[in-house]
Amino acid sequence: MRSAAASTMLSFLGLCAAVSSVKAADPEVLIHIPLLPFQKNIVAHGIVSAIGYLVLLPLGILLARYTRTFTNKWFHAHWFVQTIVSGPLIIASFALARHATTQAGTGHYNDTHKKWGLAIFILYWIQLAIGVLIHFVKPRFGFRLGGRPLQNYFHAILGLFILAASFYQVRYGFRVEYPLQSGRGKVGNGANIVWWIWVFLIPVVYFAGVALLIRRQYRQEALARDKSVPTATSSGENMAMNAAPGAQATY
Repeated sequence: MRSAAASTMLSFLGLCAAVSSVKAADPEVLIHIPLLPFQKNIVAHGIVSAIGYLVLLPLGILLARYTRTFTNKWFHAHWFVQTIVSGPLIIASFALARHATTQAGTGHYNDTHKKWGLAIFILYWIQLAIGVLIHFVKPRFGFRLGGRPLQNYFHAILGLFILAASFYQVRYGFRVEYPLQSGRGKVGNGANIVWWIWVFLIPVVYFAGVALLIRRQYRQEALARDKSVPTATSSGENMAMNAAPGAQATY
C-alpha cells in the first residue's frame, strides 16, 4: 500500500511539474474555449473590414493614381474596385458588426469604435455619390482651382481621409474593441506588425505616384481644357474633358 501511495504521489508531483511548466500567459494551451456565435461575428467583421477598407479601397486609389495618365480606361478599373468589389464587403462588415452587438446585447454606437465605424460607413457612400457627380454628371458650375473643379479636390481629400480613418479604426478595433467586446483577450502581436508595415507602405506607394506623375497629369488636363473651346460650327458640346487620360481624374 505504501508503495502504491508513493507511486501515486510521484505521479501527482510529476503532473504538477508538467502543468507548472506551461506559461501562465497562455491559458488556452490547456483548455481551448470555442468562440461563441457573437464572437465569431466579431472576428468575421474584423477580417472583412480589414480587407474592404485597408486592401481594396487603397487598391482602387492606387489604380487611379498610377494608370490615369496612361489610359482613358483608368476610371473603369477605379470605379469597379471601389464600388463593385469593395462595396459588398463594406456592407457585410457593417452588417456583421450590427449583428454581433445585437447578439451580445452591448448596444449600438455607444463607444468610440462603433461611432467611428458608422461615420466611415456613411462617408464611404458620400464619397461614391461625389464620384458619380464628378464622372457622370460632370457639373460645369462652381469654383475652379488650377482649372479643376473644387469637387474634384474634395473627392480626393475625402478619399484619403476615409483611408486614414480606416487605418485608425482597424487598429483600434483589434487592440481595444475586440478584447472589450469579446472577452477573449488581446489579439496577437502579429496583427499589429502587419498593420504597421501596411500603414507605412500604402502612403509611400501613393505619394511616390504623386511625385512621379502629377506633372504629366496636369499637362494632360491643360491640353484637354485647351481643346475644349467650342468652334462656331460646333454644337457647343464640351468633348475634350475625355480627350486626355487624366482629364477627369480625382486622386
